[in-house]
Order: sequence, then structure tokens, then C-alpha cells
Amino acid sequence: MTEAKAFPLSRPWRAAALVLLTVLLHLLAIDWGKEYFNAATADQRAQSSISVALRPVELPKQQVSLPTAAPPKVRKARKPAPVPAPSIAPATPSDEIQPVTTAPAAEPPAAADGNDAGAAAADATDAKNAPSPKDDSKTPETQGTHYQIDPPPSAELEYEVRAFSDNLNWYGTSILTWKTDGSRYRVDGEVYTRLFAKIGFLNFSSTGDINEFGVAPELYTEKKRNRPATNTHFNRERNVVSFSASTANYPRVGGEQDRASLIWQLAGIGRGDNGKFTPGAVIDMFVAGVRDGEVWRMQVVGQEEIHLTTGAAQVWHVVRQPRPGSYDQRLDIWLEPGRQWYPARLRFTETNGDYLELSLSNLKAL
Repeated sequence: MTEAKAFPLSRPWRAAALVLLTVLLHLLAIDWGKEYFNAATADQRAQSSISVALRPVELPKQQVSLPTAAPPKVRKARKPAPVPAPSIAPATPSDEIQPVTTAPAAEPPAAADGNDAGAAAADATDAKNAPSPKDDSKTPETQGTHYQIDPPPSAELEYEVRAFSDNLNWYGTSILTWKTDGSRYRVDGEVYTRLFAKIGFLNFSSTGDINEFGVAPELYTEKKRNRPATNTHFNRERNVVSFSASTANYPRVGGEQDRASLIWQLAGIGRGDNGKFTPGAVIDMFVAGVRDGEVWRMQVVGQEEIHLTTGAAQVWHVVRQPRPGSYDQRLDIWLEPGRQWYPARLRFTETNGDYLELSLSNLKAL
């Protein structure tokens, strides 16, 4: 008599057990992946040169000076061509000599009475006290600051990403594409990571013109993970900045930026007007986000040396520090003059300490 096996597993039960085991393994892998994105080891992450320490920056005391367009060039009036003197033909004996008549002498003007004399004196006084004509050539200088803009050439920039959120370290990749033909531009950005598949955290784009103000956006689109896309419009027909995510709106007067275009506006100022980059200088811009906008005061901290995976880089450090009590992000930008003023590093820091940091790892001209 053969011994029967206790509780033999049928095929459906085997399949269910296999599925359960697979699910458990996936959950363990996801938990492991939160700490070790992109299959990097802990020692390699600890030695990464991406993370930087930030120091507080004193808020600027200068008055706000928003960008203005270049003043129109005044054309010099052409000097009139000299008129040739009329030629006089010599007199001939046949010419008749006309008699000369003497015009009667003009009568001397009558003496002004008291009322006329008073009116003449009043006119003279008014003319003396009248304001001098306004010098329009100095108006743009008193209303704001004009920047010479030279946007960098088209390129694709790849960044290593490090973030801290929910008490966990996250690692990933970002691709930033800048394209321009000199009159139009487009910026496309993507931040993502890979585990079993590509997981996107942030996508954004900005399109517009290159005009007398520099980079001039028309439409900014932003899409965060698990959130609907938002649009920010810079309407040129109605001269208004509006948002799909709120009812707020602002007048559009020129020089406004979005969260993507402002980086390239700064790069354009660096290439075309690098005298504006001195320690302690402030570059003011009105920046529209996804729901509202405000003036961002970009402070030039100074020149620094940072270490990237591609080596050391000499950069200009620019920071936007929010006002005390605000919940806005702090934004740090490191622009590299040795490589067309492209952003070599970007860092977005929340008030609770969470951050997203991008460090340039590859650059390709387009």
C-alpha cells in the first residue's frame, strides 16, 4: 500500500502561489529601488559630487528695476543740399532801365497803453517759467533696466538628478532641450527615473519669440506626476498673462518670464551683457508660475568652482531667495561662461528641506 501525499497542491493553487510570490518580490524590489534608483550602489551615491551646501543670502536692498526694451534709435536729420546761387545774365544795351520807386516810410508803432504793456510782461514771464521739453531718450533708463540679450545656441543638455522627498533619497535623469533660430525659441524639459520602466516626475515646455526684451514666452506648459497639465498664457493680443489653473491675471507689458524661460534669459544676458554679472548685482524679472506670478529678484552671488561628473567648472552662481515667511521655493542657478553660459547646475529647495538638484553630465550641440 502506497503512502498518499498530504494535501497535494492542484495546478490552480500552484499558479496562485507563484503569482503571490511574484507580487511579494516586486514589492521588495520597489522598496529597495526607492533608495537605489538607476541600479547604482550605495557607495557610488555617497561619493556623488552632485549635492551642494547652500548658504543664506541677504535679501537685496536695491529698488526693483524691471527689464525695458531698447530705446528707439534716433535718426539724424540729413542736412539739406546746398542751393546754387541764381545766375545773373549780364546787362545788354537793349535792356530797358526801369525807374526806381521809393516805398513810403512805415509809420512808427503806436505807443502801447497800460493794458497792452501788462499783457506783454505776462507773456514774457510765462515763457521764462515754462517747463523745458521732456528728454524722451532718458525715459527707459529711469523706468527700468535694458539688457543686451544674446541667447545661447541650440543644445541638448543631460543632467544627473538627485532629490530628497518624504525622507527618502531619489535618483534619476533629466533632459533639457533648448532650440532657437534667432527669432523663435522652444524649451522642453523632462525629469524621470527608471526602475522596471521609465517613470516621469516632471515635464514642461516653453515657447515664444526672441524680441527687444530678449526671451519672450507665449505659452508655458507643466505636467507633474499624478497631476493634470497646466498652461500659462502670455497673450499678446489682449496684453494679459493668464492661467488655466486659476482665475488670476496680470498685465503683459514686456519682459515677463516663465519658470523655464527665465534660465535662458539669464544665459542670454550673460552672453550679451556680462557686465551685469557682478557680485551683489540684482536682475529683476516678473515670473509667472502655474497659478500666479510675482517679481523674482535674481541675486548674483559671485563666481564659484563646482565639481561635476565631467570635471571642474567655473560658474556664476545666481539665486532667487523667497521673502521671509513665504512658502515659495529657493532657486539656485549655476551658469557656465566657458560653455555658452549653459546652466551647469540647478537646484530647487523647499522650505521644509526637500529639494530637486540637476547636475550637467552631457552636452550636445544641435
